[in-house]
Amino acid sequence: MLRRSGQTGSVKLVGKKWYGRYWRDVPGQDKREHPLVVLGSKSEMTKPEAKRKLLDIIIKEGVNTSEHLEASFVPAVPKVTFNTVADAWELRKLTHLKPSTQYTAPLLLKKYLRPFFGTMAPETIKTGIINEWIAKLSEDDLKPKTIHNLWKLFRAVMNWHAQQNDEPKRAWYPTLPTVPEDEQRWFTQDEMRRIVDAAKGQYKVLFHLAGFSGLRFGELAGLHVEDLDFVRGVLHVRRSVWRGDEVSTKTKRGYRAVWIDSSTVDMLRQHLAGRTSGRIFQTRNGTPLNGKSVLQETLYPLLDKLSIPQGGMHAFRHGRVSHLQANGVPSDFTKSQVGHSSLRTTSRYTHFTEDFQRETVERLASCTHAA
Repeated sequence: MLRRSGQTGSVKLVGKKWYGRYWRDVPGQDKREHPLVVLGSKSEMTKPEAKRKLLDIIIKEGVNTSEHLEASFVPAVPKVTFNTVADAWELRKLTHLKPSTQYTAPLLLKKYLRPFFGTMAPETIKTGIINEWIAKLSEDDLKPKTIHNLWKLFRAVMNWHAQQNDEPKRAWYPTLPTVPEDEQRWFTQDEMRRIVDAAKGQYKVLFHLAGFSGLRFGELAGLHVEDLDFVRGVLHVRRSVWRGDEVSTKTKRGYRAVWIDSSTVDMLRQHLAGRTSGRIFQTRNGTPLNGKSVLQETLYPLLDKLSIPQGGMHAFRHGRVSHLQANGVPSDFTKSQVGHSSLRTTSRYTHFTEDFQRETVERLASCTHAA
């Protein structure tokens, strides 16, 4: 075995955490280990401080000394715990996921999963233990939807680990809380008309397009002038905006062509006033619109002024789907226009006014009596 000494290891920032790697000689083997350690968060230390911490670990472990090479010829088997699995997932898998997931997943792991499962070996985590965790989350007053999302994150991490070891997906049978069937807030056609009539400047166009296209807010904020085909009346959705950065669409289905009516095309043409590049909607500095600012500074005050129950930008999207469905538009067309992955999702976005339901049953009844 060749003597190796003087290593200082390597440090890498992934997300908001510093990770370190170094080489460890295994007595009796030519192949060395390359362990991964978490050094701390970016907010706690600079890169030089992370390097010094890694060097301290290397020195304390003694991997650069001759005594290390003369140690037992039986290599120590590192203990695999949920924490080590989660560390590897964050380093190797998380970096390939969407920016929103890269931001939220480490926070959720740190707050809700690591404290409970951290020191447990993966193979010891059975359904009973998971149900204990779910019960604790419920006791902490987490909403059922949040618990379902945390369960999905736990399952994703654990099944990724199983995949890396050529193992089948693990099966658990947890007792999850029931998610209430509360109807999502949606804007009716009358509410959208009143909102657009009362809005000023680019927000009049933004709210109109939201209601007549069903685009997500991030997709609206990510639209460029070049994405608009004036001749065909088509918007090409090619990107979204998240936390001020342009990213890919939420799903593969989100990358799509959305047909808009001629009146909406004319409104967009007037709004652009001959401009041929840049974002369709933007701040005074040319940066993407911020969803929170649009809500708090423009939409919510407008709704209060009009005495319309509060709803967010997603209420326009639900309203568009409902309008298409109520007018007998084929569900497959609706699904393609709003970028849903399944008709089941489209169904959850469909709502009917009381007037529509009353008119429908009366119309059907009159047809039956006439027959």
